[in-house]
Amino acid sequence: MRRKTIAVRIGNQVLSSEEPVMVQSMLNTSTLDVEACVEQAIQIIEAGGQLVRITAPGVKEAEKLKDIHDLLRKRGYTVPLSADIHFTPEAASVAARYVEKVRINPGNFVDKRATFKKLTYTEEEYAAELEGLKEKFTAFLEVCRQYGTAVRIGTNHGSLSDRIMSRYGDTPAGMVEATLEYLRVCQACDFKDVVISLKSSDCRVMVDAVRLLVRKMEEENMHYPLHLGVTEAGEGEDGRIRSAVGIGALLNEGIGDTIRVSLTEAPEAEIPVARDLVRICNDPDYDLLPFPLKGEESKPVMVADLSGVTVLDEQVSRQLGFTVEPVNDPILGARLQAGIKAPEWIYTETLGPELTKLPKETGVIVPSEILDMAHVYNRNASPLYTVEEYKARMQEIDSRQHFVQLSRPEELDEELVRLLRSDEKAVLVLAFPVVWRMYRQLYIALHRSGLSNKTLIRAVLSGTDREQIRLTAAAHLGSFFLDRLAGGLWIHTPAIDDVTFSLELSRNILQSAGVRRYKAEFISCPGCGRTQFDLQGAVAKVKAAFGHLETLKIAVMGCVVNGPGEMGDADYGYVGAGNGKVNLYKGRQIVRTAVPEEDAIEALRVLIEKDHSF
Repeated sequence: MRRKTIAVRIGNQVLSSEEPVMVQSMLNTSTLDVEACVEQAIQIIEAGGQLVRITAPGVKEAEKLKDIHDLLRKRGYTVPLSADIHFTPEAASVAARYVEKVRINPGNFVDKRATFKKLTYTEEEYAAELEGLKEKFTAFLEVCRQYGTAVRIGTNHGSLSDRIMSRYGDTPAGMVEATLEYLRVCQACDFKDVVISLKSSDCRVMVDAVRLLVRKMEEENMHYPLHLGVTEAGEGEDGRIRSAVGIGALLNEGIGDTIRVSLTEAPEAEIPVARDLVRICNDPDYDLLPFPLKGEESKPVMVADLSGVTVLDEQVSRQLGFTVEPVNDPILGARLQAGIKAPEWIYTETLGPELTKLPKETGVIVPSEILDMAHVYNRNASPLYTVEEYKARMQEIDSRQHFVQLSRPEELDEELVRLLRSDEKAVLVLAFPVVWRMYRQLYIALHRSGLSNKTLIRAVLSGTDREQIRLTAAAHLGSFFLDRLAGGLWIHTPAIDDVTFSLELSRNILQSAGVRRYKAEFISCPGCGRTQFDLQGAVAKVKAAFGHLETLKIAVMGCVVNGPGEMGDADYGYVGAGNGKVNLYKGRQIVRTAVPEEDAIEALRVLIEKDHSF
């Protein structure tokens, strides 16, 4: 069952745990261009969007919301609109008269986004700022009450205030407290039409913050609906998997009543992805836990499944991320070396001399019945046993690891627990249907039994629809890596004759969960009416220029309003400044301003090369 919430009316929609999860998107057209906003809103609505958000950076834009709202209604569209407000409380009060919902950001509605200039507050200073917050926010709530407008308290990881940062730092706890300050005002005013979101481009921060908020709200008897999203998720496969890992982790726990998948693409492209995630995570037996399980797996391994490969030749080796050693081994001849993307383990049912070429650190998993022959070619070969085989033969196994495959959580019985306790080499391979609940049940059982054996998740995903496979795997498996529970990922897609597909999917899930780094990471906002340059084009150019820098995280942001705060954990930032200009950042520090767009890529290259030698 979903986490129980109160019902919040947003125009003709009701948001609550009793209703299906709502999907939404946001315009990236200028709010001053009424016709363009209406046309894009219609595209979102016809794609299945149930709420449309529009930025209103100032009072002038907030006034235009009336014209946009009226024209949409005139054309027969009744989907509610939400105004997105930053820095301008006056604009929020104007917008509340014209749209069904207003989003405000606790980091800049009354407080200003952190400048890191005031790092300490006395109790009196802290209390005085809180009093000012209550006064201004209460006045805004009264306007919303008058016009029947709902409110979203939308806290972003990258835009916490100096006051919050001084006491809680840039943490999930800081995000939660920034949100609770506003919720307590809502409680005091008996204002109930409230929705909450806590977002970050870091999936783990976002998930931990939402979980913590849910616990804190339960303690304070608050039951407001939650909006979920991974902000600045990016575009393409990376953006979809990152969103699925973060949003899916919470939907599977019964948390979340409306979602947005923030992609650097056309807004209507977000809707099918969001709808797919809601469908994929729509388990009637939600497992609401009193606490999240946490593990200590800091660097999970990756297994390449070569079930359908008959010869491990040079072409396959390259696809796996191996290259030929520059100097031959004097005894074994040509050997392979593992690049950053190479798997730590290979599963194969075919034996041959090619296995002798693998690096010493690369393990080989084989069916148990061919283990002795596998050792002829590679002493690192280890067997894969069923539970019954392992119980019968545990004492006689001689190999680097003992892989024990569970097909059902119930197979973890008392006898198996006893054997595993005495076998430090045993690794549990969880080969269940790709359903989050089944894996969670097993991890709960492991936690209760006190076993410390490592686990590998072995996911077999049928079909040939690559996007559906990616979303399913990321949504159902990602949380076990976010929570550091799983020690490895083994994905097999038997209907797709391409060994690189499952490997790239594994890499993207592990990187999105923040446990491995296989390639340069790019975060980018989806754009909105504040964006003043070609954001999608900029992302493509930055990726093309710097995609080979595997250790770096680079942010490409649409505007100077929120960009600098939201990209705070990136190594470098490329931020649109309007009028064909770009500002460049190193971390949170701006280092170059108003660089002409045609020169910005080269300027960023020079900046990076000053700090690194690649």
